Amino acid sequence: MHLKLSNVRELDDYTLVERAQDGDRKAFSELVRRHQSVVYRSCYRILGDREDARDASQEAFIRAYRKLGTFRGRSAFKTWMLRLAINVSLNERGRRELPRADFASADSIPALEVPEDELMKAETASQVHKALQLVQPDHRAAVVLRDLEGLTYRETAESLGIAEGTAKSWIHRGRGRLKELLT
Repeated sequence: MHLKLSNVRELDDYTLVERAQDGDRKAFSELVRRHQSVVYRSCYRILGDREDARDASQEAFIRAYRKLGTFRGRSAFKTWMLRLAINVSLNERGRRELPRADFASADSIPALEVPEDELMKAETASQVHKALQLVQPDHRAAVVLRDLEGLTYRETAESLGIAEGTAKSWIHRGRGRLKELLT
């Protein structure tokens, strides 16, 4: 039995996954709608390029759809989905051998009538983004998931397919490298 879209939005992720595994495309569409922002942000923070992040996000959802039958509910769907997205992003970054951001050069900011505090926030965000691109990919992924996406250490470890202690170590090292770059 397929539900109307309005009813699908009321279901939890686990129920949506079960329905999607049974062939309900609306259920999978709802999972995509719920998680596309966090998947895109994570891909962008790993890859550093909007187009590459869009491509990686799309590829991650395609893989999720194909592998949905392997989801067993041992972790949250979001955690499982982020693991796919991070793996796609890291593989894409390695495959393309993307150039590292030139931390010394700042992007030109258009001359707009922007309040100084907004300009400072944008500049800080730009510097953090550039610095993230210089952090070792595994450490970057851990920092992105924990500090920028707000996952717990356990969820971060599950998303990366590593032990929780390893996740804590990668986060600590990633934060240390960011601190070096930003100070």
